[in-house]
Amino acid sequence: MVMIAFPHGKGKMGAMALLWFVAAGCAQVGSPSGGPKDETPPKWTSSVPEVGAVEVRPQALSFIFDEYVKAPQWRSQLLVSPPLGAGMELEVRGHEVILSWDDSLAQEVTYVFQFGDAVVDVNEGNPAQNLLHAFSTGTELDTLSVRGHVRDALTGQPLDGFRVLLYPDAWPVDSLLAGALPSYVATTDGEGRFEAGYLPKGGFRVLAVEDDNRNYAWDAGEMVAVGPASAKSQDTTLWDLKASPTRAPSAPYLTEARRDTLGWARWKLNDSWVQGDSLSWALTDSMPGTWEVDELSLQGVRGGVVRASGWTERFDSLALQMVWHHMAPWGEAVGWTDTLDVPRPRVVALDSLSLVDKPMGSLLPGESGTVVLSAPVQTLDTSRWRLAVDSVPVTAVVQWGPPSTEWSLAAGCAKGSQVEWTFLPGVAQRLSSLEWWPRDTLTLTWQLAQEEDLATWVLSLEGVRCPGQLELTNAKGNRLDLVDVAMDTLLRWPSLAPGQVQATWWSDPVGDGVWRSVDVEAWTAPEPVAKSEAVELRANWLVETTWVLDSVWCLGP
Repeated sequence: MVMIAFPHGKGKMGAMALLWFVAAGCAQVGSPSGGPKDETPPKWTSSVPEVGAVEVRPQALSFIFDEYVKAPQWRSQLLVSPPLGAGMELEVRGHEVILSWDDSLAQEVTYVFQFGDAVVDVNEGNPAQNLLHAFSTGTELDTLSVRGHVRDALTGQPLDGFRVLLYPDAWPVDSLLAGALPSYVATTDGEGRFEAGYLPKGGFRVLAVEDDNRNYAWDAGEMVAVGPASAKSQDTTLWDLKASPTRAPSAPYLTEARRDTLGWARWKLNDSWVQGDSLSWALTDSMPGTWEVDELSLQGVRGGVVRASGWTERFDSLALQMVWHHMAPWGEAVGWTDTLDVPRPRVVALDSLSLVDKPMGSLLPGESGTVVLSAPVQTLDTSRWRLAVDSVPVTAVVQWGPPSTEWSLAAGCAKGSQVEWTFLPGVAQRLSSLEWWPRDTLTLTWQLAQEEDLATWVLSLEGVRCPGQLELTNAKGNRLDLVDVAMDTLLRWPSLAPGQVQATWWSDPVGDGVWRSVDVEAWTAPEPVAKSEAVELRANWLVETTWVLDSVWCLGP
């Protein structure tokens, strides 16, 4: 409440002025501050002509919405089938949207207008949903349809908001990949269901896409599902489309180039590095032989940082390149390569040897105690370390290839063992220098999990009708094991950490040893996948499970 005081003696005129001021203030219209964001899309309440009208030949469509709307991107979103000429215009008048055209309409034809996300509300930009209009210039309206649902091939979950694109079945796949616009479009609902209606009699190639950029086409990196190559509109089949992620194009590069005076160089890699990837030097015109490569040793990637040893000033003038060999993603038969230009590193102060990573806490059987330093070392003085298992001195057997930044203690300790590894000063010597590590005595301790701390899962797999692979994962989705399976079998996993585990069956109907994802160019769906129920494991438990596969999972895509 706002109170306004007037000086005494103004009389009736002062009172009337106050009333006028308050009334004028109350009449002002504005958006209230705060409150929840409006996420309700505009709804159209009527149209001229009406949807489904027959024997009409309009030169415009008119829609009335329940709120103020706008349509800034209507040309990129509007699809008309059969197509009209370029002389189309759209006008917005408050709640009304009017689409007009110059072309004459053909006789005895059903016209379908699909607006996509073209019409949005003025304040929040929420798009009108399923905005579609159809009418016929003849006595009959096309009423056939193609229906189905779209699911995630890996999880089986329904996919909401996917665009289902229909093309004439006579069109080649190359046309679709080149960006040809579909003839008809449908959108999946929260249950993954779709229905493309007002179709003429005939066959259609069906493609479901995530369509993040709303361009009515599949772009690499978007999830996609290939449907039938010829879905008949007069058929009542409910099509089941399985969508998989696709690999987006990338242009990796190196940044933050630096080296120290001992030739220890490093670069920041801008893209994700996965286990199994590798790097190599690419020979260029300015690098005619392999002698330079032999002297400049790549040390791998850790934490997104590429490291190499042996960099000297003569490399500064060479146009060096690295080849990134990508591991084949799950669902692809082969990997791929990228070539990266190598920026000349700037010289920085000497990177002193320091401990980057070490074993600690409780390790599972089979896990190695790995020590990682900040720079490569050339020698390890094994006389300057002491290894004890359960307080009993033992000989340390390590896995190490100099020059390297890390070494690992070979496995072999019994479950439940307490490991103590002591390093006296000077165990490791820095490459091409007198620097050594550690400066002071350092003791690392860890324990291997005991038998009663672990669990065992026994899985009886039945109903196997084709080759495939059985993957074991934990609650974080990390792979614990991958087993080739060709027949009913009994699988046993001892020494598992407590928590949830789950099995995934990746079928391989063609028997090529690889689970294949969706392939739009070949127009093949993903090979079938199935997931078991999650199993809860607790310390010292033995859990036995029977999983019967459905034979239809081996029918192929």
